[in-house]
Amino acid sequence: MTLPAHDVVVLGDGPAGRALGAACRDRGLDAVVVGPDHAWTSTFGAWVDEVPDHRGAFVAETAIDVVAGERRRLGRTYAVFHNQCLRASLDRAPRVVDTVVAVQHHTWGAVVRTAGGTPLTAAVVVDAAGAGGVALDRDVHPERTSFQTAYGLVLSERPDVGGDAAVLMDWRPARGGAAGAEEPTFLYVLPLGGGRWLVEETSLARRRPMAVDELRARLAARLGADLTDRAAHVEVVSIPMRPGVPGRLQPTVGFGAAAGYVHPATGYSVTASLRAAPRVAAAIASARSSTADPARAARAAWDAVWPRPQRRTRALHDYGLDVLLGFGADDVAAFFGTFFSLPDDVWSPYLRVDAAPGEVARAMSAVFSRAPWGLRRRLATGRPPLPRRSR
Repeated sequence: MTLPAHDVVVLGDGPAGRALGAACRDRGLDAVVVGPDHAWTSTFGAWVDEVPDHRGAFVAETAIDVVAGERRRLGRTYAVFHNQCLRASLDRAPRVVDTVVAVQHHTWGAVVRTAGGTPLTAAVVVDAAGAGGVALDRDVHPERTSFQTAYGLVLSERPDVGGDAAVLMDWRPARGGAAGAEEPTFLYVLPLGGGRWLVEETSLARRRPMAVDELRARLAARLGADLTDRAAHVEVVSIPMRPGVPGRLQPTVGFGAAAGYVHPATGYSVTASLRAAPRVAAAIASARSSTADPARAARAAWDAVWPRPQRRTRALHDYGLDVLLGFGADDVAAFFGTFFSLPDDVWSPYLRVDAAPGEVARAMSAVFSRAPWGLRRRLATGRPPLPRRSR
């Protein structure tokens, strides 16, 4: 029987892939990360209390507001990662700079083939190569897939958009017209350190991605001018937000965005990946010590990526996203105004992929109870059927 050279090969060297590779090495596993070594140009935000072990990689910590009907200061500290610091903190597994072209599974393990021609063998292969992955089959439900899109500028100073703090969501109309007159988008304002600020117009979720030109025009309307030519960096975001999770019996295990860690209400996945990496690495290490069967080890890894309670949570999150997709601008602003008026310990768990299903259900029930009558009626009559698996 062929013996694989590695315990784990991780496909993808973004935050999720490197986090899992590092966690596997910490567990004593022979893990290798494969990826093209592209620069991380996206802005990764996080709640400080969710990833305290990675606090050294933050470039800025800040209080943050939400504007939805009224301006409200949230009771949690928000931060943005310094991408180079985050990369350095996660670079503990050997890396192969290459592009994966195929994964072939056998009874003894798997062969990962790269564009450079170097084959890698492993007992467990984990796909952490972003929302699409490179070696996973997903029942993507195209009719239910939505997209978060955004257009952002990094500027040398905070523009005059009201207030003086960071803003998680500003739901005021982008064009200064009547509320509810257009499909809703919100403004995101975040300090990046060194006097720089990110200002970003975001479409939270839409069945078809909102055009970049439309987002750019809305941002220009908020700023009073199109400041693209003055920006140190232009950030264009398009995140597929697919319902459900990959099938458990696939020989390649998904992780991070490839596994469905993109939060259906926020589009975030990095924090969830950082939190999950030690748990998944521990499951792989335990499986490798107790069985020589790579299929059993892969299933143990999958169960750690998506424990049963988190699958119920995901069903509730998908349900909530379907509700939001049916709202107009007035409804969305009222919803988030109500949501963030809840106590911090009630709304906070809803924004985590790994929250307990009871915590998510509590937040949903609290929003319904506190919502104004117009919104409550929309929640009661416009929502989709409750997923069977969350009942």
